Amino acid sequence: MAVAPARWPDQAVLDWMVDHRDPVVTDIVTAITTVGSTGGVALATIAVAVWFVTRGARPHALALVVTMLLGWGLMNALKYTFRRDRPPLPERLVDISTFSFPSGHAMMSAMFAAAVVCALARMDLPRKRTRAAAAVVTAASLLIGFSRVYLGAHWLTDVVAGWALGAAFGAAGIVLVLRLISARAGR
Repeated sequence: MAVAPARWPDQAVLDWMVDHRDPVVTDIVTAITTVGSTGGVALATIAVAVWFVTRGARPHALALVVTMLLGWGLMNALKYTFRRDRPPLPERLVDISTFSFPSGHAMMSAMFAAAVVCALARMDLPRKRTRAAAAVVTAASLLIGFSRVYLGAHWLTDVVAGWALGAAFGAAGIVLVLRLISARAGR
């Protein structure tokens, strides 16, 4: 049995988005949401993991991949636990058949952002670069989440929960996996 969506603030935000849609913005937002898809986040994860390896940070690469894979499993488990319906079709500009809560795009992009930032913070890199990377991945996650509400793919609370869960799991996951790798290497 699916969980009915909350009314406020979800319906009010969706109504506002629908009333303020613009064809050019819709095209841009559609491109952003595509980048934040499972495939897009997977490609970004692989690219950053390869970059970590080329910088001699193999544990960071492994921790990133493990964190993202476990997080993907958690996201899917949460969707099937809560079984929340998506916004109705007239307002929804994308065709999706999975459950709504939490937003997978928001959760996985926030998880990626948090994991990358935490991993970079543990490397010997100039602070300027780490801060710049943090700004880019955080902005990307925010835009991806916004795109999901704008397109009517998710309720606002799906996206906010996705961001919170993703950031928490990404930060905790990367730290824990790096500690496990370090402890194992110390044997």
